Amino acid sequence: MGNRASREQPRQNLFLFGQPIQHSISPTFHNTLFNTLGLPWRYIRLDSQDLEDLAWLMRSDDFLGAAVTMPNKIRVIPYLDELSDDARRLGCINTIYVKKSLTGRGRRSLVGTNTDWIGIKHALRNHEAALIQSLQERPAVVIGGGATSRAAIYALVKGFNVREVFLVNRDPTEVEITTKDLRARGMGESLIHLRTVDDAHEMLHGMTPAVIISTVPDITPQSESEKLARAIALRLIEMSSKNSPVKPGIFLEMTYTPSPWTQLAKAAADADWKIITGVDVMELQAIEQSVIWTGRKIDDLPYAEASKAMRSSILTDERDKIM
Repeated sequence: MGNRASREQPRQNLFLFGQPIQHSISPTFHNTLFNTLGLPWRYIRLDSQDLEDLAWLMRSDDFLGAAVTMPNKIRVIPYLDELSDDARRLGCINTIYVKKSLTGRGRRSLVGTNTDWIGIKHALRNHEAALIQSLQERPAVVIGGGATSRAAIYALVKGFNVREVFLVNRDPTEVEITTKDLRARGMGESLIHLRTVDDAHEMLHGMTPAVIISTVPDITPQSESEKLARAIALRLIEMSSKNSPVKPGIFLEMTYTPSPWTQLAKAAADADWKIITGVDVMELQAIEQSVIWTGRKIDDLPYAEASKAMRSSILTDERDKIM
């Protein structure tokens, strides 16, 4: 059946567009899924920051779509014809798909959307059914800036009705720009920058966060601003104690290369936080991308096989095993 499907459909290409992407596990997921479905599609790495490298590929008849990662999630938007409502509110995308005219003869439209926030929302809900209630009573924190932090904020606000999101970022200017832009896009929820270690305790009124989402690379801090941001993050992690009736919440580490067990994730695990890795989010958002590209329902996709292949491709030490 798979061979017949391959013969009946033309070869199509999809791309992973960003830099650096040599360690990305998404090609394994998507190519396994396409092969299992018998689709003659290829998911190809395009390791580049040059927008023209993708622009000329998008004009080709065999272009089916793309996954967009850093640093291109915002920069690529002017090259698209349309944005989904979620992408418009976020101001960034991670997925491009082709929308054909109703007659099939007119010009194709390139549409940008965002599945990162959906992956974050599903990963949190899958690990804690009562999280919605917890987030009405305890704070939520996002560490980092850029497009991934926007998706994290959006997942908390839209997915869990969070009214306040506390931000940890080494760059106050980036926080100001992001906050101003998101509010202009209709996200009037309160975004509060934690500027000092004391802020971490005082502005959260000593309450242990229900969720901390980290979107920063696993790099040892060098500059004073990086060291300050790390100190604030560690203070938030350490705000719970084993003697407190309020237990640590969920720590979602978006980084998964070279290992999902980052310095912050290890600190959170040592403090008894529930850890969710970026591999879980990547898998869940990739499933959403597959639904968009194939036009099939989730239950009709062989994502279990794709997930197994993806996870088996990750080379980790004994503690890093996430199977």
